[in-house]
Amino acid sequence: MNQKLFGILNERSRLIIILAVIISVVLNGLINLAGDKLGIPLFLDTIFTAVTAALFGIIPGILTGLFTNLFQEILRGFPLNLYPFAVVNIATGLIVGLMVKHGYFKTFFGVFLIIIYTALANAIPGALIVTIVYGGITHEEVDYIVKVILMTGQSVFSSAFIARIFINLVDKGIAVLIAYLIYTNVKQKDTLE
Repeated sequence: MNQKLFGILNERSRLIIILAVIISVVLNGLINLAGDKLGIPLFLDTIFTAVTAALFGIIPGILTGLFTNLFQEILRGFPLNLYPFAVVNIATGLIVGLMVKHGYFKTFFGVFLIIIYTALANAIPGALIVTIVYGGITHEEVDYIVKVILMTGQSVFSSAFIARIFINLVDKGIAVLIAYLIYTNVKQKDTLE
């Protein structure tokens, strides 16, 4: 009897995780699109990657990051300039999932470290992708900052990195703080029941 009950719960858990990933992918894509339409110079495409990774773990977080960029391509008619950045969204899922698993959401300093590591894990490969694949310009809001930094004599990679590190500190700060608030709220309800 216990094995049958465990199997039902396991299937229900898998279904909840699959639904969470799908909903998170859609929300990431729509928030990113809205931010672009409003001219907000943030990426806003990893909020629910961080939430999913915090609540459900590394693999669901990674899958959310991967499929978010595919969904963004679909939303925009397949311009094929968003999918290469799946690696940075995947990094968010990996880092948040791993660090939450190891207790980093238990302290303010731990949350701060997740923000720093996630920002770096997005800015470095993001700058590499922009430099190698696009020559420094992706026709996104961040490019205004990249162009200004390029005018100071910095290299394409340095310009892309500097612009992205500052944006990612804010962007991933928002994502990680929202994930933290949702995670602590869910965990608090779990302990009360």
